[in-house]
Amino acid sequence: MSNKSDAWWSPDAIEPKQESEFTKPIVRVTLQGPDDGGDFGPNTPGTRTGGMQEAIDYAHKHFRDVYIFGGRGGLHQGTGSPANVYTLEETLHVPWSQDFRLDGGNYVLSYTKKSGHAITIDSQMNCRYKFGLIVSQAEDAAVLIKPVTPGPDDFVVVTASIFDFSAVVSLGTGIQIDSSEGLVINSRVLAEETNTMKRGVYLTDGGSTNWISNNQINVMYNQQYHGVGACKNLQVGDPGSNHIVHNRFDMSMHAPRGAYFDPVSKKYTIAEGYEVSPEAVGVEIHAQNNVFTLVSYGKRAPGNDLVFASDARENTVFTLNLPNGFTNHARIPTNRIIANSPVGFSVETPRVPASGECLTNRAPYVVQIFILDPGKVNEWTIIEAEKTVPTIPFNLSIVDNLRNPEHRTGSSGQPEAQTFPAGLIIGQSILLEPGEQISFIYTQSPTWRWKALR
Repeated sequence: MSNKSDAWWSPDAIEPKQESEFTKPIVRVTLQGPDDGGDFGPNTPGTRTGGMQEAIDYAHKHFRDVYIFGGRGGLHQGTGSPANVYTLEETLHVPWSQDFRLDGGNYVLSYTKKSGHAITIDSQMNCRYKFGLIVSQAEDAAVLIKPVTPGPDDFVVVTASIFDFSAVVSLGTGIQIDSSEGLVINSRVLAEETNTMKRGVYLTDGGSTNWISNNQINVMYNQQYHGVGACKNLQVGDPGSNHIVHNRFDMSMHAPRGAYFDPVSKKYTIAEGYEVSPEAVGVEIHAQNNVFTLVSYGKRAPGNDLVFASDARENTVFTLNLPNGFTNHARIPTNRIIANSPVGFSVETPRVPASGECLTNRAPYVVQIFILDPGKVNEWTIIEAEKTVPTIPFNLSIVDNLRNPEHRTGSSGQPEAQTFPAGLIIGQSILLEPGEQISFIYTQSPTWRWKALR
């Protein structure tokens, strides 16, 4: 929203509307509309979107909100109820908007094409959307949130908006958030469930300088029971991504189970002898400076509940459980895991480095190093983690960010070090942050044991 000194607040900037234009206080989409008294619906002449596109376009033109009626549905005794289903024979395009609300009950939006998106959402500002259950037969993202049009306040942006989904079911990706053409900031995405075969949630900056920042993303039940191959519950960024920062994620991750619907018994069942793919991953992080609260369920290959990719750094992950562990490929290993249960001495204790060589703490924990045998050490040194000038927004002012100010990346100089010109003693403890290094000058190697702290 603009400041009061801007033209938006000037009476001269607001074009008066004729009373005759306001024919509907709210635009209603009903399950048999318009025949059942709704304004739009599946019986709207010529519709290919269950009356949805016509309703949204009308509301956009006439500055009105939309309410989509739903009702009880689902699968019972092997038979699905069609009573709450709107069919999408083509993509539903949600145009740019400002101060708009789309509300409704629970319903199914069923996208029947084999390619494309079920819903695309353009630029939004101060908007609220409540969708039902989105089902897509395509491998593309069922829901694509991607600003492309200079709409609200003439910006290409999604900001200060809420997107709420009962569930998203897809043969491919569930929800994709894409800032390749415009900012996605200060917003919230909520889904009660994602049920996908490729990716549950996927964030990408497309290699652009547009931020995905200061958003809340919450999926209560991110499950891939039907997933195959290299599926992921959550992928944050791609190799080289550096404009996805300061977001908060809260979700549960459920591993593939080989589930399928048996047409004979008309029940969901598990494939006999099913083995999860070694490429299936819970969370894959390429981005920086984000906060995650995660809980993982089911069997994956060792290390595949959580993967820090090469570019990941300075992310903080709160884990309620991590039964299959993590993998750390980070070049600058400053990501941190804060576990609900103690890790303690189960963290790997590496070999003491050769005299004069440095060892980096690659564990995503603060470790306490206990000296078991002091050896014959003349001096020892702690070196800070590699310092970078973080690629973070100076602020999230849309005007400032559209000017594409430069944000430096890469090294900002040598990390600081502290040398102790002394030996060690039995029982001495040393703390080492993720990414920090330690070295010794010795004639006889000491021995140690590491313990992860919470």
